[in-house]
Amino acid sequence: MVVREKPLRPHLRKSAGLNASLPSGAAREAVEALGRRIVAGIWPPGATIPIEPELAQVLGVSRATVRDAVKVLSGKGLLRTARRYGTRVRPLEEWHLLDPDVAAWHGPAHPRIGRMFAETTELRCAIEPAAAALAAQRATPEQVRTLLAAAEALRPGEVDIVALFEADRRFHCTILDATDNLMMRQLQGIITTILRISYEFGVQKVDGRPVSREGHFLVAEAVARGDAAGARREMERMLDLNRAIAEAYWRNRAMAENPAGAAGGGWPGV
Repeated sequence: MVVREKPLRPHLRKSAGLNASLPSGAAREAVEALGRRIVAGIWPPGATIPIEPELAQVLGVSRATVRDAVKVLSGKGLLRTARRYGTRVRPLEEWHLLDPDVAAWHGPAHPRIGRMFAETTELRCAIEPAAAALAAQRATPEQVRTLLAAAEALRPGEVDIVALFEADRRFHCTILDATDNLMMRQLQGIITTILRISYEFGVQKVDGRPVSREGHFLVAEAVARGDAAGARREMERMLDLNRAIAEAYWRNRAMAENPAGAAGGGWPGV
């Protein structure tokens, strides 16, 4: 497995259009600065962040800009404001961790990124096989062509990580679109964020080759012939590598937290 040390985030976020939820100009910079500090634990959950004038001075922006930034971060589940105690960081369980910006503020070396990868992989394993089965029943000829073209673009030895990510994103988002299910279609942003976390975590390549290129073709071909059971099965197989890495994460975490009890195997409670 190749693990990249340099963050891919800025390029991947731009490629996938993941910056659309942020304001522009100084307000955007303030949101990014405060968001990164919260995620980094400079202000841990439950902590009260500095008052508005102090933040304005530190960030070099107006108090109105600080207020706008706090509103954005409150909408992402990071902050809560009340007159009696000021503005506090909300518990981690209330953060919108699948929000593209919140996810992006976790650097590749962040101690939480491993857990985020493991848990989003579990989510993918629950959603995508079912979506592939529906796509096999409902995909249009144009959507099938898009799936096959995206699979073809996942070329062995590809060095353009942005192109690789874009092809992968296009494939999985087209699967959701082909379900013709409005609820599943709205998961495209979440799947894009999950894929970005996967690429950031450095698991997109094994032995120098893009993961599951053949698997993408097998899913696309099953969808093309209308084989719902086959599409579900091939999607499950394609996710096996990520699932194995996620399981290894939980095993290693269990061993680190409880060396004596980890020998018995099994998954820790989450």
